[in-house]
Amino acid sequence: MLTRMVNKFHVDPRPLDAVFSSNVFTGMLIKADEDRIFFTKTDISRLGVYAKTIDAEIKLRKTGYLSLFINIYKQRLRQADSLVNEISKKPFDFYVPEKLTVAEDTSYPQSLTGMQSKLQKKIKAWTLDELTDDLPGNFKTLTPARQKKYIDSAVSSLRRRVQSSLKRKIGNILQNPYGIAQYMGNIYCETIASCFDPHTEFFPPEEKENFESELGKQPFQFGFKMKPDKNGGILVDNLQPGSPAFKSGKLNKGDKFMSLQWEGGQPVDLSDITIHEFAILLEESNHKNALFIMKKADGSVVQVSLQKEVAAGNEQDRVKSFILKGANTIGYIYLPAFYEDWETNNDGLNGCANDVGREILKLKKENINGLILDIRYNGGGSVSEATELAGIFIDAGPVAQEKSRDGKIRTMKDVDRGTIYDGPLVILINGYSASASELVAGTLQDYNRAIIIGSPTYGKATMQVVLPMDTTVTFENYLQKHTENYLKLTVSKLFRVNGTTAQFMGVQPDIVLPDLLDAYITREAGEPNALRPSVIAPNRYYTPYTPLPIKTLAMDIQPEIDTSKYFRAIKALLADSKQKKIARDISLNVKDALADIDPAGRDDDTTQGSPSKKFTVQNNQYELARLQADSNLKELNDEFSLQVAADAYINIAYDVLSKLKTR
Repeated sequence: MLTRMVNKFHVDPRPLDAVFSSNVFTGMLIKADEDRIFFTKTDISRLGVYAKTIDAEIKLRKTGYLSLFINIYKQRLRQADSLVNEISKKPFDFYVPEKLTVAEDTSYPQSLTGMQSKLQKKIKAWTLDELTDDLPGNFKTLTPARQKKYIDSAVSSLRRRVQSSLKRKIGNILQNPYGIAQYMGNIYCETIASCFDPHTEFFPPEEKENFESELGKQPFQFGFKMKPDKNGGILVDNLQPGSPAFKSGKLNKGDKFMSLQWEGGQPVDLSDITIHEFAILLEESNHKNALFIMKKADGSVVQVSLQKEVAAGNEQDRVKSFILKGANTIGYIYLPAFYEDWETNNDGLNGCANDVGREILKLKKENINGLILDIRYNGGGSVSEATELAGIFIDAGPVAQEKSRDGKIRTMKDVDRGTIYDGPLVILINGYSASASELVAGTLQDYNRAIIIGSPTYGKATMQVVLPMDTTVTFENYLQKHTENYLKLTVSKLFRVNGTTAQFMGVQPDIVLPDLLDAYITREAGEPNALRPSVIAPNRYYTPYTPLPIKTLAMDIQPEIDTSKYFRAIKALLADSKQKKIARDISLNVKDALADIDPAGRDDDTTQGSPSKKFTVQNNQYELARLQADSNLKELNDEFSLQVAADAYINIAYDVLSKLKTR
């Protein structure tokens, strides 16, 4: 069904052949056993019979490969769980010279004995990673004796936490409420979908709902914020007023999560869970009741039954604006996502473009003489909202071009004459700016309407639609059809008005700033099944404005970038990261791990920006009145204001706009 849907709707479907089979084979192993600790080399040989023939399995509706995969996987998970129990009975010595070699790390164990050895080494490596990530700020000032005392105590508790996390991961698969066959069947479908391109995805019911709630920025939430407990596990940090957690009357700041049991499922121990694991666990359902066992500050234990509700007025996911008041008055707007108001069919009145427009009008009343639009970390969303947003800054005209599988070119237009803001404009981008973000940045760059500052964007210029798994659907009737599972399909390619595309290479900034993210993220070009870029003709009605003095501004600002303590530190860290990306043996000795934390001997503070001395961060008059009436809102606002003031990228954007204004 999935592959038939792809062949019917995908903009550029891959053929089902031996290469496709090989991609699915590799993808399944990565999804099920990324660290190569569960399967043995013998298992890989048995599964390898299907490595080039999975396409035939799909076409002939066979399940031989999947059945074999599930049977082997289930057996190995149970054995791995038992081996972790055996490993936990013996103490680790973190002071002996021992290594996890590249060869061991990148290959499957030969046998169960090899699996136990690799599991033990991986647990040691993960424990040392936790240790070095969690060192107290004053660790370097402690005496050697006190350092050793801290380390010996920490590695003991961290090792238990790592082992519990691994057992929890295994247990979640083996005890999946839908059964391991259904769980692995979903992974099989997810893998097949991803082999057509990185953004084609198979959606079981919960995944579809999560995706749509994110797009609409009306997520389902329990309404508690979390923080790690220094003794392991998670504490309640605070409660959102009006939320299910708040209305229960049973939760308080400082309560510890001990266990969670979804309706119809098994209890999951939370006593030493990490925030990342807990967040994934909380996403399992939007509608089931969840029974939490909580430990209060006085040691008593209470049960709390909660069900998620749609979060009302989630401030963290909405547009924010500030005034940067200095020698120049610059407006700043942060846009976290291209959300739309499709849930209430309100014709975009509460979509992100309208929200940005409202904030601009408030800032204009403060007499701003420049504007920064920050779309860093904005992974995209609604293309229609992106089209409207670009139209805020340009007069009526083409904004982007879309090419469908039949080769036809459709122009996305700003049909409204005039602009909401026509003054100096900077767009801040980074490697997490994707899709709709790239559409806006590319359009305003092509029109010479904005100066783009930051690092290259992600490189996704394709459009997707979520379709029910039904081969009879069409683009005209799919909203009326409902099935248990859905498929998010790439149905068209996006092009800039000048005919080029952000696909693969992203939007290139006019002024490039070093970004620590570049050491860690994988962009579209690094995805194995990404669609290749192409070029089409420029839109004939596209007429750019007078070019901006980009080269002059870049030359003027470069000395400030070169002499910045922050950006110098980022460049040094990027250089270090390139060396660390080279595959090498991992030492399992604690002294080696500590020595490897900061080989250049830099002060950690150099990777943090300092509050700007050029401007203060203020709220507009409308926002001030709102903050006075809500103490929780004011706390969030003050925290975000401090981040804006200390952001080195915003500081550069402020200076660029100041230089542009004086020309």
